[in-house]
Formats: sequence, C-alpha cells, structure tokens
Amino acid sequence: MHPSDEIRGEKSDILKGRRIALCVTGSIAAVESVKLARELIRHGAEVYPYATSSALQFLGKDALLFATGNPVVDKLTGKDEHLEPFDLVLVAPATANIISKAACGIADDAVSTLILANLRRCVFVPTMAEKMMENPIFQENIRKLEKYCRLLEPRREEGKLKIPDAETLAAEVMHILREDLKGKKILVIGGAGYEKIDNFRIITNLSTGKMALELARYAYYYGGDVKLLISLHSVEIPHYIPQESFSGVEDLLSMLDRFREYDAIIVPAALPDFKPKKMEGKIKDLESFRKIEYGENPKFLKELRKVYDGFLIGFKAESGISEEELIRRARERMKEYSLDMVIANLLEDVDRESTKAIIIFDDDMEKVEGKKEKVAKRIVEIMAESL
Repeated sequence: MHPSDEIRGEKSDILKGRRIALCVTGSIAAVESVKLARELIRHGAEVYPYATSSALQFLGKDALLFATGNPVVDKLTGKDEHLEPFDLVLVAPATANIISKAACGIADDAVSTLILANLRRCVFVPTMAEKMMENPIFQENIRKLEKYCRLLEPRREEGKLKIPDAETLAAEVMHILREDLKGKKILVIGGAGYEKIDNFRIITNLSTGKMALELARYAYYYGGDVKLLISLHSVEIPHYIPQESFSGVEDLLSMLDRFREYDAIIVPAALPDFKPKKMEGKIKDLESFRKIEYGENPKFLKELRKVYDGFLIGFKAESGISEEELIRRARERMKEYSLDMVIANLLEDVDRESTKAIIIFDDDMEKVEGKKEKVAKRIVEIMAESL
C-alpha cells in the first residue's frame, strides 16, 4: 500500500472518486504542494501531479510521488497526458507566467497543454509579487481567464500574493465540486449567547461554538452559500466562511426580517433563557448583585418560525433524563416550533470535541456518535437530501 492510500478519506469521503490534477508551477510556494495534495487525499480525492520545469527547481519529483502515489507528469508523451479525464485541474501555485499563457492559449509544456485542453475545469491560485499582479497587461489576462474558469483569492501579505493554507484550498475544491447544496443559502446560528448584567459583566454559558462551526464548514463543503452568525466562541473561524456576530436573543430578534432569504437555518446556538435587568455602570458590591431582577427571554425558534417558512433545524439539550424521555421532549419541541429537524442530546454526552446525538426528522430518527465533525456532516447530508 502506498503511503497516500493510508490517509485517503481520513477526514471525509466528500471527494471520493474525484480525480484532481494538481499543477505546480515555478514559485517558491511550490513547496506547499505536498501539504495540499495530502489534504485533498484526506477528503478522498485521487490526485495526479503535473509540474513545470521551473517548479521542479523548488520541489523534487519524489516529494510529489510520495504525496500523491502517482508519478509526476513534467513532459507530454505518446500517452496524451493532457487528455486524461479530470474532475478539476487545480493550478496551485499559479505564477503570472502560467496565467498569462492560459489567457493567451499558449501550450508549450505539459502543464500549459493540460490547461488548454481543460480550461473550464481549471481553478487558479495566483501567487506572485503584488507589483506583478498590478501590471495592466497582466490584469487584462486575469479578466480574460475569469470568463472561462475560476481564480481563488490568495493571501495578501508583505507585498506578495501568497498561497492559502491547504485546508482552505481543499475547502474551496470541495465547494466547487460538490453540488448537494449548490444554489442554496444556508444560515448557521451558533455560539454562546449572552446578556449584560452591567456595563462590564455578562451572563452566558459554556458553549464553544464548535458544532456551529462544523455545520457551517460542511454546508460549505457541500456547495452551499453559507453564513455563520455567531456569538461568543472559542474556536477559530476559517476566513472562507462569512461570519457576523450577535449578542443575545433580542439582538437575533431584531434581525428576523433578514432571515427570510435563507433556504435553511440551523440553530445550535446556546441562548440564555433568562436575562437580568441591566444596571448602568459597574456593580460594586454583593448587596447590589442580590438585587438584580431577572426576566425570561422570548423563545427564539418560536419567534423565528412565525416569519420564516424555510427548512428549520433546532437543537434540544437536556440533562439527567433517559434517552426515551429525551426523544419524547425533542419531538414535543419539534411539533411546538414546527421544526423540520431537531438534534437531541444529553449534556453529559457532550465535550469540546465529541458528542452523541439523535437526529430526528419526519417520523424517523438516526443516532450518531463521535467527533462533532462527523455529527455535523451527517446533519448536513440529511438536510441536503430534504432541500
């Protein structure tokens, strides 16, 4: 078994059966190609490396052979390597030279000929100095290419266009290739909502926002147009997922009219059931704390359903009850709020990285256990089948 086969599908099977040509061109960023190839394979892809002669000045053939399990194509032979059937041709890093060649229809090596034969399947990741990117003739070439294929946004640092990290590029590849949620607008509302006690203190909970992040991530992987609306959290949100913050229930209720445009809304947010009557300034003594009055927050899902007709997924967390009682209460919540799906779990079965969950939909249900990534993936898959 080749080392690449040992990691295939390690993270997911989203790219299983997909053939991706990874074209490496002459930039120092070529050294990142090994990581990129391995990340694509971890999501199930079969990766075939193509390289220009200048790329091989930065990266050896054996590194790409090790990374992918396939020999490097650096010249064309009687095998017609440029006519191989690929789902996607990823040019990363893409130098100004290869972009200009592609825009002008030049095919003078293995990489440029592959691009010429597969232009509409190509995705370029521009990597160069900003001075080169700003050249007006090069900008014309960029505009020409954008009519026929896709260019991904690079990282802009130190006056350079740098290649994004492997996780981001793999996410973009999945987003392009998977059409399960293509054309669907998905909103995920997550994190630990909070209410202000005074100008310096809040009441909140221990939610990390991890489940919301994973749901948004997998909705993006499956091709959705995703927005993450998130309150307090302790996870890093990748830049390819658009995000906006909110505070508490009243803040969410003020946004209700904006939610109508979404095809599906998923709400794993841990929202405060109660809110203190906020005091101005800073409470300075225990006696003042004891005088704080609390009121009950409106039930956000109930209010949301009054104005939203799309696919709505809620969560029901309980503690210290049996599984049978958990399911009964979850179905009750599903009926009361007219939810299309509810995810039920016991707080004692949840930690930072993993969970046990019961996905309840229609008259059916499915139990899922493991890392939150696994649970989120299955929730998104069931949702995609219903949209």
